[in-house]
Amino acid sequence: VANGDRELCLDSACKPEDMHKPVGLWPCHGQGGNQYWMYSKTGEIRRDEACLDYSGQEVILYPCHGSKGNQFWDYDEDSKLLRHGSSDKCLAINAAKTKLVMEVCNSDYERQQWTLENYDSSKL
Repeated sequence: VANGDRELCLDSACKPEDMHKPVGLWPCHGQGGNQYWMYSKTGEIRRDEACLDYSGQEVILYPCHGSKGNQFWDYDEDSKLLRHGSSDKCLAINAAKTKLVMEVCNSDYERQQWTLENYDSSKL
């Protein structure tokens, strides 16, 4: 999951001690590992049993529960926006490019544009 010009990627370890912590950003390296995420058929962005979760504060890793809610993300391949289901805000990078934030959606903002490698809407 890479932002805009593929400079920064979502990057987090998924060990038990990493749960409930903010999801990190790191320069994209293309080697998978902590930057390997899956967009599930139910709208989760997940690594193993950990999902991106937003409940009004920070975007964190949380054990996947399969009930959508705070873990439901809608990806628009044309605008490249990742819209959070229950808040209707979009995943973005702050202006300093140091952390993930949630903002009112605006497809003109590159900091809200994400590329999901190998995304294929026909498989959803």
